[in-house]
Amino acid sequence: MNKPPLDCNTQDLLEAAIVQKRRLSITCENTVGQHMTYDKVLPIDIRSSHGIEQLTILTTDNEGGILKLAINTSQIIAFSALDSLKPVIEFTIKAKL
Repeated sequence: MNKPPLDCNTQDLLEAAIVQKRRLSITCENTVGQHMTYDKVLPIDIRSSHGIEQLTILTTDNEGGILKLAINTSQIIAFSALDSLKPVIEFTIKAKL
């Protein structure tokens, strides 16, 4: 099942997080319906290639190494900033959580 990418308002929130270098908690739903959460990630880029919109994030592995991952934005079902700065960065697809 192909889901559409995030709407423009939601993408604007991710772009604000990138520009302001704000850490996020992101929950995604994979193709078989399992939820994966990425905690304390730093979003660094959002781009579209071959019709697929991807969010690039930095996170750490279990040994303290830095990982650069790309997430298909159509799989994102929730995200929120881990701070209380403005603008408030928070998104949830209500039907999924």
